[in-house]
Amino acid sequence: MTGGSSGIGLEAARLFIEDGMRVAIIGREQARLDAACAVLGANALAVRADVARPDELAAAMKGIAEQFGGIDIVFANAGVSDVPPFADTTEAAFDAFMNINVKGVFFTVMHALPWLRDGASVILTGSVAARKGRPGDPLYAASKGAVRSLGRTLAVSEELLARRIRVNVVTPGATRTPLTAAATENLDVHDYVAAMVPMGRWGEAREIAQAVRFLASDASSYITGEEITVDGGLAHV
Repeated sequence: MTGGSSGIGLEAARLFIEDGMRVAIIGREQARLDAACAVLGANALAVRADVARPDELAAAMKGIAEQFGGIDIVFANAGVSDVPPFADTTEAAFDAFMNINVKGVFFTVMHALPWLRDGASVILTGSVAARKGRPGDPLYAASKGAVRSLGRTLAVSEELLARRIRVNVVTPGATRTPLTAAATENLDVHDYVAAMVPMGRWGEAREIAQAVRFLASDASSYITGEEITVDGGLAHV
């Protein structure tokens, strides 16, 4: 999985390992990968690669498949949310952001595909922002809209259907992760976000990871092209 060294990805990795799986986590920072593997234990493999670099993703997937004898689950979870204000966004900032949030997801799946076993599950991380919009942050919302569209389209691809490969999207709402904690150090901001959620609180990373676990398992064997929203009801207000 990409983005597996913290937050939702790390919790999903924990659940997969609890279920007896071996997990490879892909990230750019070796120190963070090593720290995550120290927590996850012997069934975790750290693979350093930048998801914005398709060549590095291709090498990472090949190496993982060689070590594991193939790939059963892809969780394309890496993403960023810190973007400049709309009026201040440069072309370079736009490209750098989309290279991670959209191109990274696209090439994660593409370069994993030759190594996927028949019947594999592919899970993409979206965001409720793609459905509601996110005031002041159109680039993030647009990137997650692209991810949702990609999941829907890949799910009906003849190439994947012929091999019984399923593709689904898990869509979190406001979720406690190291990234969101840093962005909401101000308690007023934290409380303001919680107040917008019908359930009155932020979600926990493990709650999102449980939906990922379901989509990765045979319990969802007749589900593809779908979106599971885990947001405390936020999308409906």
